[in-house]
Order: sequence, then structure tokens, then C-alpha cells
Amino acid sequence: MYQPSIPQDDSEINLTPMLDVVFIMLIFFIVTATFLNEYGVDIALPPEFSEVAEVESISVLVQSDGSFVVNGRPLSKASLIPYVQALYGQNPEAGFSVRMGAGSRVGDIVAAVEAGRALGFGIVPLVPE
Repeated sequence: MYQPSIPQDDSEINLTPMLDVVFIMLIFFIVTATFLNEYGVDIALPPEFSEVAEVESISVLVQSDGSFVVNGRPLSKASLIPYVQALYGQNPEAGFSVRMGAGSRVGDIVAAVEAGRALGFGIVPLVPE
């Protein structure tokens, strides 16, 4: 008696193309991750127990409403850098610091730090108010 045999398909999934794609994606992400340039702001917090010499400085207070007070004079964001540059021109030995008022926004603090960078200070101390 003859029984017809049904041919069975012994097919396997070929994973080689999938591995090629995974390796190409891995190389792509490694190469692109090494070329990312991240921008940061260098800040220095003053030590808690250090003696500070009396040096005339330019102190910028950042307030919660987005305004600035430079050595007792209230200013807007637009007039901050020109006024600070004028003060620094009068006294090039002056230091620079940024005081952060309660509730001040990060964008305003960064604007005050950028005013210090415009004067040539690489590291601007941030002092909590």
C-alpha cells in the first residue's frame, strides 16, 4: 500500500540580515553620540567657611519678577550687560557675582551669568539670597 508522503518544509528563519541591520544601527548611534556638543554654564559656589577679602565687586541680584538689581540700582534685562560693562570699565579690578533671589527663574540667572562672561569672567560665583 502506497501512502503519499507530504514533503515537510524544514525552513529556518535566517537572522543574518537582521544582525546586519542591528550592527549598522549600533555603529550609527555610537558615531553620532560622540559628536554631540553640550553647552554648559560654569559656576562656582563660594565655600561656607572662608574668609573673603574686601574687594569692590559688581553684584547682580536676580529677582523673581525677572528684574535685576546691580549694586543697588534696579535694571531690566536689556540694560544689564551695558551697565555692567560700564561699571567694569570704571574699575577693572572689580569682581563679579550673581545673587539668586527667592523664586528667580533659571533663564534670568543665566542672563546674569552671561553678563559676567561678557566681562571676561570664566567662572561666575552664584550666591543664594
